[in-house]
Amino acid sequence: MRDPLPERLPDDEMEEIMKLLAEPGGLFDEPAEAPAAESGTPEADAAAEAAPEKPKTPKTPKTSETPEPPETFEFTFGADFQEHFAPSEDYLLSGEDSGGEEYHFPEPRERRNLLKEVFLQLRKQQEAAPALPPAKAQERVRAYAVNLRLRALLAFALTLPLILISVAQTWGILPGFLSYTGDGKPYLALFFMVLLQLLVMLCGIDVLGRGLNDLVRLKPGAETLLVFACFSSFLYVGSIVLRSATEGAMLYEAVGFLPYSAIVAVSVAFALWGYAHRYGSYARTYKILAAVEDKCDCVVSEESLWGGMSGFSRHTALPEDFIPRTEAPDIVSRVMRFFSPLLIVASIVLAVLSASYHSEGQYFFWALSAFTAACVPITTFCSYPLVFTRISARLAHMGAAINGWSGAVDAARADVIVIEDDDLFPAGTLTLNGLKILGDHSFGEIISFSGSLLHASGSGLFKALESVVRDHGGALRPVSGLELFEGGMSGSIGSDRVMMGTLNFMHSMGIQVPPELSSKSAVFTSVNHDLAGVLAISYAPSTHVKGALLLLEDRKMTNILAVRDVNISLNLLRDKFGVDPDLLEYPVVEERVQLSDPKRPYHGKVTAVLARDGLCPYAEAIIGGQRLHRFTIINLCVHLISLLVGLFVVFYFTGQTEPVTAASISPANLLVFMFIWWAAQWLVSCFSHRY
Repeated sequence: MRDPLPERLPDDEMEEIMKLLAEPGGLFDEPAEAPAAESGTPEADAAAEAAPEKPKTPKTPKTSETPEPPETFEFTFGADFQEHFAPSEDYLLSGEDSGGEEYHFPEPRERRNLLKEVFLQLRKQQEAAPALPPAKAQERVRAYAVNLRLRALLAFALTLPLILISVAQTWGILPGFLSYTGDGKPYLALFFMVLLQLLVMLCGIDVLGRGLNDLVRLKPGAETLLVFACFSSFLYVGSIVLRSATEGAMLYEAVGFLPYSAIVAVSVAFALWGYAHRYGSYARTYKILAAVEDKCDCVVSEESLWGGMSGFSRHTALPEDFIPRTEAPDIVSRVMRFFSPLLIVASIVLAVLSASYHSEGQYFFWALSAFTAACVPITTFCSYPLVFTRISARLAHMGAAINGWSGAVDAARADVIVIEDDDLFPAGTLTLNGLKILGDHSFGEIISFSGSLLHASGSGLFKALESVVRDHGGALRPVSGLELFEGGMSGSIGSDRVMMGTLNFMHSMGIQVPPELSSKSAVFTSVNHDLAGVLAISYAPSTHVKGALLLLEDRKMTNILAVRDVNISLNLLRDKFGVDPDLLEYPVVEERVQLSDPKRPYHGKVTAVLARDGLCPYAEAIIGGQRLHRFTIINLCVHLISLLVGLFVVFYFTGQTEPVTAASISPANLLVFMFIWWAAQWLVSCFSHRY
């Protein structure tokens, strides 16, 4: 057995080894030897002369024994090392196991924000959730509207004693324990105020919760302002209790410095009342939507509809996004979402400025409570619902429904409206008074020819012949080569060429009509260029259609007559309905056919759905949307004026140094101020549906 190797060689031996390695021809520098040539040959002699002289090295003596091969040492790894050096398929870059594909190592994972991932996942689930069908959506919003209405009534009932406590402090009708000034410790009066305010807040917990949710999302709105007002009221009550407990006195010991709990409670109650009207309007709208089928008659808003102007047309469509657009935020919510952060900051800044004129630290909490109460007047949550509830009720009575503020914006931008045959003369207003047969044709043949041509052309005159064709066993035949002209049409039915039109059209085609058969409302039929029949049509104008045309005339909207009935003209509408022909546009036949094509693709949004035929619900939906837009803007202006004036008044009086002057903005006075502006808003809304 060999002796173990020394851990380290001596220094002198290491120096000799390094010298040998550094010399030329050493162990690592020795070149490979070429095959030696035979001695004694000219080649060998020449090679010997050309080769450089090598240094002589000592030769080892030759022995007859074969040298032993060098010994090798085998190293074995332990279990721990084998685990690390064992080949693994997870780290193969190429080869048979990896399929020859390049392997990419995974990127290092970032730190996960679990809260953010939860919110994103909830939002994705909410967006991917299928929309409720109209019937279920109607039941959902109707139940919620009833719930809101009941809670609003309860909130109003709880607000009345709170208003009485705040207003009747100087009337001498309240019991002693509800007196605010008493002995300087108004604990019972404050307790009942806070208790009633909390109960009202519990009634509107969903409204306040929406405000907190908007605040967390950094998108504060009107509901967030309401939450801030409630919180400021509690802060002021706490400051009163703390001052009276430590110093034995209240702020100036004046009734005018009462907490604004009544103002906040009234705002919460009116917020519930406004939401109840809003969701009640949603329920009426979805009820009309649920009454029609999946593909229903819709009013579509289109840009560049005719002559570069935007307008409305009727289409049979599937209102997929009708419900989301109906529940989209209105203009009041969007404006308050913009102003709410500014109002919150302004309330704090103005409260600090007002408190700088006074030495009492409690004055800041009172001023802050006053400013926040003025930022949420009772007109905030009633500007849009008061108008929408009246407009939706009128439209539901007429058989129409508009998709809220989105439809109102579409209606306000419209300039023209496309009117077709069925709009002017719906079913029951066209009747066939008589039919005269000329030539060798039979009654059934003329009815079949006329009905087939009218049906193929899409003319509204087919409604007058439909019952006659069905009663006499006639059949509609295929029409080829259909052509439409001004005042008439033509097409091939089998081997016959059939034309229909007015008297002027027949004259222009060279077909002679006897003078005794001439009539303005008659339609003539010719077969193979021979007059074959005369149809006497009666047009009975509907009072509802006449009223709708007059409403459109008052709105100064341009009415485009995309009609295919050869008898409908500007003169006929003037005689039958008494409308101004100057507000009617009668395009050429090519444009009328294009606009009235039921298969025409539309590029717009569904603004309203119609459950009845005729022009009346069609026009009502458009005019109702325009009035919803106009009166909501007026109510918004009233609300903003009341808000700004209220802030100015509060800032003026809180900046006064005299306690009597500052007490002018007591809860009673501020309530009267808010109710005056709400009454003006309510009067404006009462005229929104009267047209």
